[in-house]
Amino acid sequence: MKIIDIEKWERKKTYEWFSSFENPTYGVTVRLDITPLIDFKNKTGRKFYSDFLYLVMLALNSCSALRQREEDVGAVEYESPDPSITVAMDNGTFDVVRFPFVQNPNEFNKIVYKAIEETKNNGSTKAFGDEDNNVYYFSCTPWFDFTDISNPIPQEIKNATIPRISWGKYVYENGRWVIGFNITASHAFVDGNHLGIVINNLNDNVKNCSKLLIGE
Repeated sequence: MKIIDIEKWERKKTYEWFSSFENPTYGVTVRLDITPLIDFKNKTGRKFYSDFLYLVMLALNSCSALRQREEDVGAVEYESPDPSITVAMDNGTFDVVRFPFVQNPNEFNKIVYKAIEETKNNGSTKAFGDEDNNVYYFSCTPWFDFTDISNPIPQEIKNATIPRISWGKYVYENGRWVIGFNITASHAFVDGNHLGIVINNLNDNVKNCSKLLIGE
């Protein structure tokens, strides 16, 4: 964790302005063309969820603003936050599980599904939000497609600086597979150009998914 020197930071004015808001977060939803990833999945038999999560993690970590958070010591920047995902439980509720992000996609795949299985079998011992801020929050709604979504945001300012990432059911439109994809982030750290970097890099990751996921 690197502590940001606010006085020497180029976005000091922006950071201080939006940090004064009760809720400084905003969300952007886009329609992603994920046809290359669906074709790759159908060709290889790999699972969509963990591979897409991996590609999203690469895109998020490519932009330093998405790795910045508010902590007790002030503004900080993490090197590689962990994913914290929702898990649909058999009783109709959901739980959450956090695990490390690793660069090897096959190892990451194993970590994801082991964490999901253990959570479904045993549940989580942690309360919601009972963790440090070195995470991204992920949720998905595979039951329906969406064109926009909102997120409940806590009043606790530190937790509010954790980016929330959501996606829906992928659907076939005009000969392409598309998915609704949302990022909700704190404007104290993340501007529109930062989200543009992440979304453009994610598009590139999807186009190059076979190379990134199995080295082809």
